[in-house]
Amino acid sequence: MKRLVVLSLAAGALACSNPQEEAERLIDAMVESAEAGGEAVADTSGWQDKVNTLQAAANDADQDSLWARYQMVSADVQASVPGGALYAIRTYFQVADSLPNRQEGALALFSAAVTFEEKLSDRGRAIQVLTMLVDRYPGTQMAETALAYRDVLVFENDESLLDKIHEWQTQESPPTP
Repeated sequence: MKRLVVLSLAAGALACSNPQEEAERLIDAMVESAEAGGEAVADTSGWQDKVNTLQAAANDADQDSLWARYQMVSADVQASVPGGALYAIRTYFQVADSLPNRQEGALALFSAAVTFEEKLSDRGRAIQVLTMLVDRYPGTQMAETALAYRDVLVFENDESLLDKIHEWQTQESPPTP
């Protein structure tokens, strides 16, 4: 009988493991899935359990960087679910607003812009968020990346404005009559 109690306590302790450990196992599984050729969050089955696990880990995190990590991955999962894009954007903005002077905030804004463009086809809002990123984080690598992505959205292709100007300048001038 004593042995049964010890085994049940041990099983209970394993079931109530650290939320951050559970979240890290989940993230590792998602990375492995992505490396195996699938998308990390393409399988939307069990998405609510994934989000709950990541949110619990975020709430349990003592460090801002871990909190941001779990929130960002949670938002990525939300964005992968049909109808979840706005929830994902809300989560990205929570990270950006909570960590305004950290690189995680810039990454969160960039992720929100990508979600607006790719999931909601809302190019205007994506451009607004990218502009917000550039204004909040001037002179950073993320700001440069945001400017390049904004050019892509504004000009609707993969060429920046400077590339277009250069192409225009190097074209042969039309023959004169």
